[in-house]
Amino acid sequence: MKTFRSFEYTHEKELPTGHTNEIRAPEALVEEFLTEYSSPGDRVLDIFAGYGTTLTVAEQLDRIPYGLEYEPERASYIKEQIQHSDNVRQGDVLELDPSWFPACDCCYTSPPFMVQSDHRNPLQNYSGESTYKEYLDDLETAFTRLESVLTSNATVIVDVTNMKFEGRVTPLAWDVAKRVSNVFHFEGETVITWKSTANDGEESFGYGYDHSYCHIFTTGDE
Repeated sequence: MKTFRSFEYTHEKELPTGHTNEIRAPEALVEEFLTEYSSPGDRVLDIFAGYGTTLTVAEQLDRIPYGLEYEPERASYIKEQIQHSDNVRQGDVLELDPSWFPACDCCYTSPPFMVQSDHRNPLQNYSGESTYKEYLDDLETAFTRLESVLTSNATVIVDVTNMKFEGRVTPLAWDVAKRVSNVFHFEGETVITWKSTANDGEESFGYGYDHSYCHIFTTGDE
């Protein structure tokens, strides 16, 4: 497993008007990990599908995409971007049921981020209330539910970063790795460095760092 990779922070596809400032994974990042950890014909799932980058790239690589997205508008947008539109489901990941998807071979996902001082609920599109601990508890529940729709030798890739906000660091990447490792076997992490700035600001990735992480997990015990 490579432990260091570098990419330019660019995107092939523009988002709809009003959403252009959203920070999302570049297609090249998703492509590299799906190429390494899945094969043509595999089922690839994203349980925090967002704007569908994972699903779009999976389809381009001849994988079969499946996605779950909480926000109805985003779920509708994804359906317009891929051929397998029936494989996109709008719903709450905390209610994920094995009947929703067939057994998938790979999951590449990036959960909605939270800083420790925030009190909005990221898993409800930042509406409602949550503490940071409750958020981590919910993430662990989400990945526990994910386990029910994966094959016995699946790979789970979690794209996440630590965050600087108002002079305080939230070790989100490490906290998420710890919680997901309660569910899956942790293989290790790859540090992702970004060659260009996001949002034309001083920060290279929009969260106070010029790097992020992709944590690699497997469903097996070895």
